[in-house]
Amino acid sequence: MRFIVNLLPLVRKATDLRRVVAVFAATKEGPVDTGDLQGHNVQLLSQRGHFSSMTTLALEAIAEKAPDVCFIHDFPGSVKTNLGKEVKSATMMVMKAVFKVIGPFVFLNFDEAGERQVFFSTSARFPPRARGDEDAAAAIAAGVPLPPGVGVARGTDGNTGSGVYSINIDGESAPPKVEQRLAKMREDGTLQKVWAHVEEEFVRITGAAAMSV
Repeated sequence: MRFIVNLLPLVRKATDLRRVVAVFAATKEGPVDTGDLQGHNVQLLSQRGHFSSMTTLALEAIAEKAPDVCFIHDFPGSVKTNLGKEVKSATMMVMKAVFKVIGPFVFLNFDEAGERQVFFSTSARFPPRARGDEDAAAAIAAGVPLPPGVGVARGTDGNTGSGVYSINIDGESAPPKVEQRLAKMREDGTLQKVWAHVEEEFVRITGAAAMSV
């Protein structure tokens, strides 16, 4: 998130695409334990949903300050990487054994994984919230024009083209149950708590929390 915040002023000045893509576990958003945002005691099977929601909510918080930038949280699918290579726990050893067997059937090859990320990074399917037909720069910033039959994606708030997107491996928006969960977390103050935590971490690590956008 700090990387995004630091580069945001330059992204907003871009004459072409103004877009941020975060690759993690989009569309897998789950409950957030606001009493343990760092997830030290969050159950293993709940961690993905916990941190996925935090990622999406943090992007929404940044988007409020930069509506002319598109923010995408995507799920890349199963790709064979070195993630967890150094972990020696029993759980990881079991997972490695399982994926050694099923991997060839579920892993996405590197070329296709990269092509999908390029599409997410450039397509007009994911426009920023603030745009206008009369603004040529905004039209360019929206991305590569869509082919026939492909429409603008639904944002995390359930509205088409609303600027923040949680998308799966195929570029499809999060299902309604995830949108409803995110809506509840906006209403109950979870979003604000998540962003406050992010800024507290900024201060702890760098000494500054200000977001200049």
